Amino acid sequence: MDLLFGILAFSLAVTIGGSNGGTVMAAPYSARTLSPRQLCLISGVAIFLGAFFLGKNVLVTLGEKLAPSFILSQNGATLTFYINSIVYILLANILKVPIATTHIVSLSIVGIGIATDHLYFTKFIVVVCWWIATPAIAFILGYIFEKFLYFRILNFAAKWDIRFLRMLFRFLIVVAGAYFGFSAGANNLGNSVAFLYARGYPLDRSVLLGALFMFIGSQLFGPSIAKKAGTKIVELGLLRAIYLLSMEATIILIASFFGIPISINETMTAGMIGISAARGKLKENIYIRYIAFFWFAIPWIGLATAVILFRAVDLLMAVN
Repeated sequence: MDLLFGILAFSLAVTIGGSNGGTVMAAPYSARTLSPRQLCLISGVAIFLGAFFLGKNVLVTLGEKLAPSFILSQNGATLTFYINSIVYILLANILKVPIATTHIVSLSIVGIGIATDHLYFTKFIVVVCWWIATPAIAFILGYIFEKFLYFRILNFAAKWDIRFLRMLFRFLIVVAGAYFGFSAGANNLGNSVAFLYARGYPLDRSVLLGALFMFIGSQLFGPSIAKKAGTKIVELGLLRAIYLLSMEATIILIASFFGIPISINETMTAGMIGISAARGKLKENIYIRYIAFFWFAIPWIGLATAVILFRAVDLLMAVN
């Protein structure tokens, strides 16, 4: 079973690394700064460094602070976690909707804690408060930037040489993408390898291997994701993209420092919705209604399925 769970953990790390590596470089690719392979090498290194140096904070939260490790280390709990998480990650990919996969991962653990009467409720409430606050802050900061700062910055920049500005923005968008990759690595490492740590795998080794497999994923899948996502982001413009990536990366990095798992997709999308609202285009975007449903409904459905699934797996293992 340990071999199976290791394969599942590192496969999840590869998937997360690929998604993050491509997504954070979508805007730099749309600006044609570097090739997708070069951009994803930069983001992969940034993701590795974020996971290696700061990833253990969230990893420990998921591995022992929402439910005790002696519960999560049971085979039934580990199997429940990976089945429940992978099903919803696949659902997000199939429906092409930014489901908060970090919420699914965390609530899978919460579901196991509820099913075994071993949930650390106070810590769970703290995490939920962060889940409410972070997209709200990203929305507000996106709105403020678009409403009050964007055109002032453009007017100020118009006094500079256009060739210098083009080079500066192209450089800054790559830096912002790398910064976002660092923060994503720091926050997402625990999503894949927290259960290895809960099962007694050494913390430092869990961090190193998880970070390494996230890097591998960024190289395998990142370039194609960057190409696909970049075509959808170009309409933002470089200045907006630089601001959004930097602002959201800072929010995620602060959460990572405190060991709080938050949704990368939700934070990114909330900032973009804030800009849309300031531009008066929010009502025109029906897609946002679907996003809202998948943000607020699906994770809690995932919590319920985790409880049911754990009890079913536990019953099957007891019979066998």
